[in-house]
Amino acid sequence: MPDYTQIFDGEQPITKHEFEDWHKKTVLEMIIKKPTSSVGWAAKALNYFLKTTVNIAGFGRPDLVKWIHPLIDRGLWEGIEDAYKDRLDILEKTHYRQKEKDIVTYNDYRIIIEGMEIIAKERGYLLIGVEEFREERCNGKFEIL
Repeated sequence: MPDYTQIFDGEQPITKHEFEDWHKKTVLEMIIKKPTSSVGWAAKALNYFLKTTVNIAGFGRPDLVKWIHPLIDRGLWEGIEDAYKDRLDILEKTHYRQKEKDIVTYNDYRIIIEGMEIIAKERGYLLIGVEEFREERCNGKFEIL
């Protein structure tokens, strides 16, 4: 079970560096516990938990919501590709890998997140806000949620 005390307990704002170190350590520990999983799948599971507890429910240290990562999956890749088809600088990073199972190393994962950080910075919102590009299949059509 990941140790969430570092990011949830305390009144001191969490820094990006502190969160990123915790995230990497936690994802890699998850892989040790379940070696058949990839970094991509472990990060997605962790990010889903963080999205619901931090972004939606409001738990965590001050500033934690600034640093949590979007859920990387096919829907997000497709949405980013549609919106940024002419931005090779972004797509080279966000589409460095295009399946969760192919994100094998934490460096693979970081490259994708770096591309999403460029999008978030340019649009002036939090990193988790990149999820606005997620496309979902509903009744055979694509819809942006």
